[in-house]
Amino acid sequence: MQAAFRRGQEVFLREIDRAELKPDHVRVRVAACGVCGTDLHVDPAAGDAERIMTGHEIAGTVTEVGPAVRGLKVGQRIVLDSATPCGRCEACRNARQELCTDIQSYWTDGSFGFAPEMVAPAICAIPCEDLTPEVACLQEPLGVAIDLVRLSDLQITSNVLILGQGPIGLMATALARRAGVRRLFVTEFKERTRRVELARRFGADAVLDPRDTPIEQHDFGCAIDRILVTAPPRALPGAFAAAAKGGIVSFIGIEHGTGATCSFDANAFHFKKLQLRASFASPALFGPLALQYLREGVVDGPALISHRFPLAQIAQAIASARNDPTAVKVVVIP
Repeated sequence: MQAAFRRGQEVFLREIDRAELKPDHVRVRVAACGVCGTDLHVDPAAGDAERIMTGHEIAGTVTEVGPAVRGLKVGQRIVLDSATPCGRCEACRNARQELCTDIQSYWTDGSFGFAPEMVAPAICAIPCEDLTPEVACLQEPLGVAIDLVRLSDLQITSNVLILGQGPIGLMATALARRAGVRRLFVTEFKERTRRVELARRFGADAVLDPRDTPIEQHDFGCAIDRILVTAPPRALPGAFAAAAKGGIVSFIGIEHGTGATCSFDANAFHFKKLQLRASFASPALFGPLALQYLREGVVDGPALISHRFPLAQIAQAIASARNDPTAVKVVVIP
């Protein structure tokens, strides 16, 4: 079968063998796989090495179960958590599943969703019969947004700033508004017209282009005590400067190479009594809750999906996600 690979910026399909099915794994026919922001970034450390594309926002149907699998059956529609706590290690047994030391994931198998089928640990599968596959696959990034919002400790008195209105930022905007925060500001480039429109529809009081006025210089008319950052690390110093005394900054942005670092005034950070909370949703903890939010319309899944491509057009899918100003969530449907 064919699966998506990349070499630097080049994205292409090539033939691979079907993966072996381990006793505690399931084989999944992929029905939809979302393009994540991490799929767009090229790690300079990879050089010109050819590597499989790590499609990890997956909905599909179980086609085969290993002999050790219980609770799943052939023909069942499911979504996959990209990483799942084992439930057995010391951290899991002490109710600290987010610190699991034996995470179960298809990442270690090298089997991913930009392909007609894949294999995954059965523990990663969550039954989902009632959502369309392209909406169901949004549960993975929505789980990330839920964790980002959880760590920001929003209150009904909070004045919130969300940096970036990609899919996760938009989901966080919807969740923050649902939480009843006092004021809600977001940033996005004005040419990203669909994202700007959705941000307003999801409840943002204002959408700011950070190129017009740096956020640390913007007059919000209130003290910003919660900042959620879905932008790269270079956005953090501005977030610290914009935050009010005692503010909480939760952070999900990633960048490779030199963009992975930033510098800031640690004394100012200290004297303002700020907190920086890193959100890394691995293992994933909120898959069922994310599906519930999609079912109930707490987050409008269909509105987020801007583009659909067949697997044969994976290069166009990646290019659209990276360059099309109307793109929000791009979904590949093998």
